[in-house]
Amino acid sequence: MTAQQVYCINISSVYFSACMRENGVIISVDENKIQLLTLEGDIRNIPRFDIIYIAYYPIGNIRIPKNVAAKDSMVFTIKTLYEGEVFDLVKGWMIDHSEDQFSFLSTTGTPTVVDTEDIWDIEITPLSQSINSEPSLSSPYEFVHPYPFMECKTGTEGIGVANKLKPRIYPQYLLSEPLLIKNELDRLKKGYDRLQKYDENKRFYPVPKLFGNDTSLGMWVNLGSRYGSSRNRNNSFIPFIRSELTEGPFGFQRVLVTGVAPMNFGIHEEPQFQASYQMKSSYVHFSIMVDISRFNIGQEKYKWSPDEMESYDDRENEIHSISGGFDYGEWSVDVSIMNTVYYAIKHDSLFHKDDIEMSKNGIFYHNRFFRIEFFQGFGIDKKPEPVPLDGAKNKFEEAAIEAYNESLLSIQSFNTKLNFYRLNLELYNFKFFSPTYSLIHKSLQFKRENAPGESLGGFSYSSNSLTNAIFLDYSLDSELKLRGYFSLESSTRKYSESGSLDTSSKAYPKAGLSVAFLF
Repeated sequence: MTAQQVYCINISSVYFSACMRENGVIISVDENKIQLLTLEGDIRNIPRFDIIYIAYYPIGNIRIPKNVAAKDSMVFTIKTLYEGEVFDLVKGWMIDHSEDQFSFLSTTGTPTVVDTEDIWDIEITPLSQSINSEPSLSSPYEFVHPYPFMECKTGTEGIGVANKLKPRIYPQYLLSEPLLIKNELDRLKKGYDRLQKYDENKRFYPVPKLFGNDTSLGMWVNLGSRYGSSRNRNNSFIPFIRSELTEGPFGFQRVLVTGVAPMNFGIHEEPQFQASYQMKSSYVHFSIMVDISRFNIGQEKYKWSPDEMESYDDRENEIHSISGGFDYGEWSVDVSIMNTVYYAIKHDSLFHKDDIEMSKNGIFYHNRFFRIEFFQGFGIDKKPEPVPLDGAKNKFEEAAIEAYNESLLSIQSFNTKLNFYRLNLELYNFKFFSPTYSLIHKSLQFKRENAPGESLGGFSYSSNSLTNAIFLDYSLDSELKLRGYFSLESSTRKYSESGSLDTSSKAYPKAGLSVAFLF
């Protein structure tokens, strides 16, 4: 990955009035003025409203005159990442740009084109000292006036020492109307503004791009899933679409996933049906996830049933979450606004299922070598309290409250506590694959009282599980990507129904493989 040298540069001839012009290279544009690096080595500030005509002359190369004045001049240093190391691509002035590329004139006089996607870092610094450039092999030129100024004398204008046999260069591109001049200078200004924006925003980005500009279509095949699927929910052979967008380095970025895919922030490691959206812009990030299969198949079919669970077992999975946070440098913090987890517990012939609101927070560290994420979540669920009747505004509300409180009488009192920790470590700079390691710890405590007026239905249950998972990404070519995972969950359970405490433990191996086409 290197910058591309170009062998043509446009010399701008800026006219102020009849026969009065300055030749050089435009190196900066703002709302009020332009900066011109003249062929004599001066950096001249020219008010935009003084410009009446601009002519462009293409030449093969240029020699930066010795002892360029350093005052009021800012230079860009563009860096790139190549094989894990950061290198300087170019140091100089921006002279042109397009959506995907920037053209620079280096301080040594070399025109250089840099692809936007190759920008890893940018520095904008004053030209601290005069430039002593190496002389080039370019011949002196005579820049012929455009037609409206044909009667003007060229004098000694040109590059190098005056020579009676100077090659004559004719203008290739002319801007004669004030509107055309304004539009061209505004176009150049956008390029300088983009680079300024990159420099301002880079402190909020650990790397220039978190996502790419690819769209992938694929599907997962999973074995041993406990949370990502159930009898009526499937997480195999269901396609997913992942769409990534990056509006340049240090700019707005987002990823949209629909279908079955893993969730790096989830309470479990298994691929799960989802519609998720993540975005990053400046110092903020935001994400939202919804398991839309809960609405497609209905809430009752979505839930686990006792006959698909083990005799003593618990299951949990997220049904929707909203979170956001702030980024600065290599650090980020994340706070959940809403995070709902569906859980089910089976104790022999007894069964309990419900939703629990979880508070979840995260802290991330990210650099060019690795990304590490740590999430912590906690939630409590218990029998709802009766609503006081004095809050009713009319008879209809009073009747609704009475009916609600009456329905609570049939619900056994219970209390659930759920704790969750997750550590993700993603490593970069591997030649053939990208590994990600996840460590997930989850603990559940549950106690339910006997049914009202009876001595049956109550039980207590607790579990602790530890999951180690490794994900591997491997690109077969530019259009085909493989991803797989293997995990091992170790679970220990304690349960009692009539005072006697029993324990059990079990290990659950799981694996999955996906194939995705990139386009």
